[in-house]
Amino acid sequence: MEDLLLETFLQLVRIDSETFHEGRVVEFVVGWTRDCGFEAYVDNAGKAVGGEAGNVYVRIPAAGVEAPPLLFCSHLDTVSPGRGVEPLVRGERVISAGKTVLGADCKAGVAVMLELIRLAGEGGFPHGPLEFLFTIAEEKQLQGVRNLEWERIRSRHAFVLDGSGGVGGIINASPTQDNLEFVFTGRAAHAGVEPEKGINAIYGACWAVSLMRLGRIDSETTANVGIIRGGRAVNIVPDRAVVEGEVRSLDQEKLEEQRRSMIRAAMEAEAAVGVGVEVRTERAYEGFRIDPRDPLVLLAVEAGKAMGMRMEVRSSGGGSDANFLNASGIKALVLTMGSREAHTTHEYLEIADLRRLERLCREIAGAAGRLRGK
Repeated sequence: MEDLLLETFLQLVRIDSETFHEGRVVEFVVGWTRDCGFEAYVDNAGKAVGGEAGNVYVRIPAAGVEAPPLLFCSHLDTVSPGRGVEPLVRGERVISAGKTVLGADCKAGVAVMLELIRLAGEGGFPHGPLEFLFTIAEEKQLQGVRNLEWERIRSRHAFVLDGSGGVGGIINASPTQDNLEFVFTGRAAHAGVEPEKGINAIYGACWAVSLMRLGRIDSETTANVGIIRGGRAVNIVPDRAVVEGEVRSLDQEKLEEQRRSMIRAAMEAEAAVGVGVEVRTERAYEGFRIDPRDPLVLLAVEAGKAMGMRMEVRSSGGGSDANFLNASGIKALVLTMGSREAHTTHEYLEIADLRRLERLCREIAGAAGRLRGK
């Protein structure tokens, strides 16, 4: 079983599935599920987001456990560079050959979910009713889960396999994220002949960014400017510049204050430099916070205890499919799934973590009767 789990993971990471190009891995998941004796449904989210394929839903009846339906979720897409992944087993660790990410984020979670489906098909472990959701386009602002067919999901409780770090972490809180776009407009002029007739939009943008407090604001709040673009040529005073950034916080008031302070910085640049400023804000996703004493948290804690593993309940600064599940009325926790140095060509996975995650999910599925009436 353990060798099959590892082999499944290696197969998965060899399948190219950068965001919006998940077609082949969706085919793999659907084929695997049908070979195990279950049906898989693929929705039309791919069309909605301009991708190759949609989200995959799998439903499995109970086997020996009376419990409410329980959902496991993981995403199929990877960040770039994620084409032509060559996984290498080095001792008790899987790495990439160094030119791409490994894709353990989040194919470690996908591999574990496929193993659970296989074992369920063989009657290999007791469980209540299970649902499995494989999402697309998570790495691009959670676009797959935004386009779910929610009526297909019966579960009111879920575990999302998508947290970085060694297995044993339970993420019970995640921030709200707002995206900001600042469009600075100036006046074009010849930079060498009559620059005094111009108003430099890039200068205005830089002025604004210099006034913004960025990075770690406090223990619950972060802010970043990640994109600046503008100008047409070095001999033209630029008349347009665009700055894109984000704010995240576990505290709604802190989020709003940081967002306002960044907007104030843009307004100060407008007054100082003479540029025009247009600000656009968008809520990327809502945060969530689940009480550490909640039955869903305790279910995961007790499952870890049954394995002799101490679970750590903590918050995260990142978003995941769990944000949208919680916002839609499905109480969802994130389980760390072993990926380390995710989104880099140094990404790796400890094989022991892959095995621990599979065992942990089996323990959770077998004890889900604790959630009855919750």
